[in-house]
Amino acid sequence: MWILITLRIDFDPAEMSRNAFYKLLAAVVVPRPIAWVSTIDPDSGSANFAPAKF
Repeated sequence: MWILITLRIDFDPAEMSRNAFYKLLAAVVVPRPIAWVSTIDPDSGSANFAPAKF
């Protein structure tokens, strides 16, 4: 038998300070760091350049 437990936290911007709301919003919306990964195929010499989020 599986039991599904969900954790939900509601935030009311009207009850938060501007600084706390900004920090919460920035943590959720701001993009995560991206590492640029490049490889070159030794046989054909073709290059690959792609983003990798972490």
